[in-house]
Formats: sequence, structure tokens, C-alpha cells
Amino acid sequence: MFGLTEMMELSTLSNSFSETAQYAIVPTVLLPLAFVGTALSLFATFIAGLFGIRLKAEGAKKLLELLLKPKVLLSAVALNFVFYAGYLGYDHLKNGPVPLAMQNLVNSDTAFHQEAVKGDQAIWTQSLQDEGVFARGTIVKDELFFGTNEGHFYVADVNTGTLKNKLFFGKFLSPSPTLYKGHLYFGEGLHQSHGMGIYKFDPEKKQIVAHFRTNGHTEILPVFADVDGKDYLFQTAGGDGLYAIDPNTMEEIWQFQGGHMDGFAMVSGNYVYIGTGIPREGFSVTRPFAYKLNLKDGTVVWKKELPLSAWYGPVQVKNDVCFIQGEIHIDTHVGGISCFTGSGDRAHSLVIDYPVVGKPIVKDNTIFFNDFFGNLYAWDAVNNVLRWEIESKIKKGSYSSLQFYNDEEIIYAKLTGGVQIVNMKTGKVREEVDFTKDETIFADPLVNEDAFYLFGMKGNIFKSVKI
Repeated sequence: MFGLTEMMELSTLSNSFSETAQYAIVPTVLLPLAFVGTALSLFATFIAGLFGIRLKAEGAKKLLELLLKPKVLLSAVALNFVFYAGYLGYDHLKNGPVPLAMQNLVNSDTAFHQEAVKGDQAIWTQSLQDEGVFARGTIVKDELFFGTNEGHFYVADVNTGTLKNKLFFGKFLSPSPTLYKGHLYFGEGLHQSHGMGIYKFDPEKKQIVAHFRTNGHTEILPVFADVDGKDYLFQTAGGDGLYAIDPNTMEEIWQFQGGHMDGFAMVSGNYVYIGTGIPREGFSVTRPFAYKLNLKDGTVVWKKELPLSAWYGPVQVKNDVCFIQGEIHIDTHVGGISCFTGSGDRAHSLVIDYPVVGKPIVKDNTIFFNDFFGNLYAWDAVNNVLRWEIESKIKKGSYSSLQFYNDEEIIYAKLTGGVQIVNMKTGKVREEVDFTKDETIFADPLVNEDAFYLFGMKGNIFKSVKI
């Protein structure tokens, strides 16, 4: 669409315009009033016509004269500012945090009871009635803890599937709860959110113990480290960068801002590795990077440009650190993995046809991962050999990631509500089971000693014995 200056330039160059024509600029603040006036005029004319009455043409002229009066112009400007400020205020509140006082008030009584039912191919099935689960839950003793899109945090009995507690947080609980030294830690929010926090939760008392507030969104799981007797919690917060937090006091140790960070950090020795991604509004403006930081103070050891965004955390293969690659905010047909040595030199890399967004896992120098469309891969990162690839039957966006199933196999939760059990050496699919045809799964499967769990975006949760 042409802007005002381009339109004026075109009109100057055009021979089709009359020489006597003059430019006129109509203040945009008048447009809402003009539209309303025109609509009322048309409506009045229509109603009058039903009764055989013809309105005088001077009405529109007088309306325009009224709209062009200074007082009306100033009132229109002020009204536009009020509307715009109101919109910004509503948007800020909608995407901002829920006050802790409100959470505490609602959570004065968290007791909740809802029984599960026996599934056709599952030990039990629990339904949250369209209250979706984006990330897998966490088991503590005999209880399953997980959050929902609607901002609730549930506690279920792992044996029966019965829901026992329901807590209100009010925001999309997007990451999996992470257990560290007896407490659960998890964040909240999505890309448009701001002021999102990290919660420290007591799984026995079923209550929040402490809270840390960021200026961004904390939609990925936290990472922990114990270095020289000091505990560290590393949490990315979108455009707010990476935080190092003391998990005992939930106070900030340091903050690093080097780009938009949605993936988890990786700790190796006294260093932290983190990658950045380019959000939709940042294309053609910024570039993605890989960083190596000093763990204790967050200073940069090295910074390397990445060919594509790294939306999940890196993994380590021997002495190399490998970052997944892929864009999810624009439609592309390229992705892969880029590896760096400890000194920041570029090592091996792999290029595939689709963006990689899952969390990679490593065994015997091989990286097992999936792409955004459900294809599975095994890549020998040391010898730079793609050992096998499994093509997905359904080419749709998926956020689930491969998980270890046993010593020889991995498991993948299909987007459509089932699983694949794959041999790590051969890439052969041993089992493929569909639990439902009316579900969408973005969460990683949760694997226990003798069972596994699936979490759906339509609120269905399944527990199955190991196949």
C-alpha cells in the first residue's frame, strides 16, 4: 500500500490529473467520526425513504462543516488518544502477570477430585475437558504434577489417574515442572507475554514457596547446576535474555541480554551455552547467535553467528556443543544442527529439509532428534554421518521431542495422539500405537520405569504400560 508521500509524488508525475487540482490532507482522526456520520446519514435516508420522505442534501454538507470546526478536531484527537491508550492498557494487562495476592486468594483451598476412566489401550485416561496440556508433567513420589494452557496446575495420583489438587496461576503454564532438591520449578507465558515469573513450588504442601519475576516470558524449562557448592538456576526469558538465579533464595545472581532466548541453557563445567532465535518481528533486523558464557558472572567467552534460529537448547557431544537450527515464525524448508568446539571453532554441521524445534538427546556420540513436521533422525555428530531417518506420514507442525524409552529404544509422541517406538541403532519402528484419533499432542512423552504418559492439547492424559 502506498504511503501519503508516494501518492503525492505519483500525482505530480501523472498527466491524468487536472492542472487546477490541489492537494488536500484529511486528518485521520476524523475518519471514525466521518464513517459514523456517513452511516447515520445512510440509515436516516433509508428510513425516510420507507415513508416517502426525501431528506435535504444540505445535511451532509452541514455535517462536514461541523466536523471541521477546531473544537471538534481537538475533541476527535483527544478521543483517538483515549481509545488508543485504553487499547494499550487492556493489552498490557491481558498479557501481563497475575498478581500473587490473587493467586493466593484463589488457592486458599486447592482440594479437587475427578476420577479417571479406563482407556481402550491405556491403564487410565483423564480428561480436563478441553483444558490443554502443552508440556509433559513431572512425577514426585506417587503424584503427577502438570500445568495447563488455561493457567491451572494439577496434581494427580499416578496409579489411578484421579485428580487431587487444582491450583490457579492464571497464565499459560508452558514448561514442564523441573524437580530440584525437593522443589518443583516452572515458568509461564507465551511470546506476547511480559512480566512472567519462575515459581518455586513445594510438592508436599502443594503451595508456592517463592517467586522470581522477569520482564519477559519463561516458556521453557529451567536448568540447574551445583558448582563449587553454590546452586544455580538458569532460565531464559525471551527478549529479557538469560537469568542466573539462586534457587534457594530465588534472587538474581546475574542477567545476560544477547538476543531473544526461548531455548534452555546447557551447563558444561564452569560455562553456560545458549542460543538465540529471531521472532517474527525481528526478521531482516537481527541475527541469531550462539554464546559461551562464564557460569559465575555471565560474561561472554565467545559469540558466533548461527545460520538459523535456535529455539531449543544445545547438547554436548564429546567436546563439541551442538545447536539445533530452524525457523518457526516464517515458512521455510531448511533446518539442521551446527556444532562448535569449546574454543568456538566451527565443527560439523547437518542440513535437513525442515526446521528442528525438538529437544535433542545424545547417546554414544549420536544425536537423536525430530523436526517440526515429525520426521525422526539419528546423526553421528563425531563422524558427521546421518545414520537413519524416518519420514513422517503427517506433515504438520509438532513440538514434541524424542525421549529415551529403554537402553535400546527411543519413543516419540505423534501429533495425532499416538506413539512410535524406534530402535536407536537401526531406526526400525518396532511399535506404532494410536491411543486416540481426536487429540493433538505437543508435549514430550513422560517415561517411567514401567509405564509412559501422554498429554494432549484437548485435555486428554493417558497412562500406558510399556509396550
